[in-house]
Amino acid sequence: MAVCRLCEQEMTTAASCTVDVLHVAGHPVALIAFGAEPGVPTFCLRCDDCGVARGGQHHLGCDMQRCPLCRGQLVTCYCSFDEYRDEDEDVLDDAGEAMFVDGNGVPAERRWIDGQEVIIRYDDIPASDLTTVDGITRTTPLRTVIDLAPELAPAELERMVDDCLARRLFTVAEARRRIEQPDIATRAGAVLLGRLLAQRR
Repeated sequence: MAVCRLCEQEMTTAASCTVDVLHVAGHPVALIAFGAEPGVPTFCLRCDDCGVARGGQHHLGCDMQRCPLCRGQLVTCYCSFDEYRDEDEDVLDDAGEAMFVDGNGVPAERRWIDGQEVIIRYDDIPASDLTTVDGITRTTPLRTVIDLAPELAPAELERMVDDCLARRLFTVAEARRRIEQPDIATRAGAVLLGRLLAQRR
């Protein structure tokens, strides 16, 4: 028997752990339910490591659990949560920002401005991936989809791509050309977008 020290349930039979959020500087961050992570086969009804049922929360410490911030393996990632810090360790850096690596492997920081969560990513972005709207420089819709893809559930990504295609923000051909370019081809977002487009052939 293996009993979760937090929910005190037997891991191999419990449908879900009762812990569904962690915190960053007191702000709740929802954990990712088993089956909502990318790459989990639909036929997999229980987690191979902690045993929770599909749709349930992993028991903390599960090797399969994804970090809700960087989408990496939660037990090995470097994201800082209040629950994991030592008494002398700060969750935030000296500027009051939570640092992490996003799903594409890009350094990023999480700030809270007037109660609104803001994500800042540090990346080299080619001019071809930038556009100007109302005088504000921003990433093109296609680059935005690639950057956000690892953070989205498959259904959300599909809805986003469908919306962009319906609004003619980019075409399937343009998306395929971009994700094949060497500077972005190996990024998780490009891979996920490529898989989605391949289903439409």
